[in-house]
Amino acid sequence: MAILGKIIKIYNETNQGDILIHLDETLFIGEGRNRKCYIHPNDTNLCIKIPTPRGERSANRERRYFKRLHLYSKNMEMISDYKGGVKTDLGNGDIFELIRDSDGNISKNLKYYLELDLDIINKQIIEQIELLRVYLKTEYILISDLGLDNILLQKDGNEKLRLRVIDGIGDNNQVPFLEFVKPLGLKRSAKKWELFKAVIAKISLDIAIKIKSFNT
Repeated sequence: MAILGKIIKIYNETNQGDILIHLDETLFIGEGRNRKCYIHPNDTNLCIKIPTPRGERSANRERRYFKRLHLYSKNMEMISDYKGGVKTDLGNGDIFELIRDSDGNISKNLKYYLELDLDIINKQIIEQIELLRVYLKTEYILISDLGLDNILLQKDGNEKLRLRVIDGIGDNNQVPFLEFVKPLGLKRSAKKWELFKAVIAKISLDIAIKIKSFNT
């Protein structure tokens, strides 16, 4: 029955009905290489990502990966979770959690906080990155791009930061074999992690040298 419930949940994620959601520039958040992102007009704690023509393939790949994560009951606490597909007047989109601080503002990305270069924040950044490393290994969640813009730090009312990955999740191979061959998947993740550290080092070498290697 548990498996059946998961399958029904995944079906519902895929089939959101024929309701057409209107999106306009007042809801626009930002644009990446492959998608534009909008606040969901019916729930400000959600966002809708609309793939560009060049981004449709990667969006399909990510969509399938998130559905498998749900089927396997993966812990999604450090990821902006996928909530299903939706039809909009700008095309088909995907619904995700919209990460906000406790004051209601959309959380800022890792690059923003690195550039502040404040000791009290830098300590939290190192702690949160270590939690991410352990989390990705423990849950065996693959990463395709840990760009600094793909990671937000969610601030609570006590100025505590919580890291959330909002993009770059999954195996970017068209055939997702790494998902099923764990030693190879961990090896690929370790390479991606070193690239992540190298990008951080361009802003803060002190932080980068304190980040553990992925398979430590």
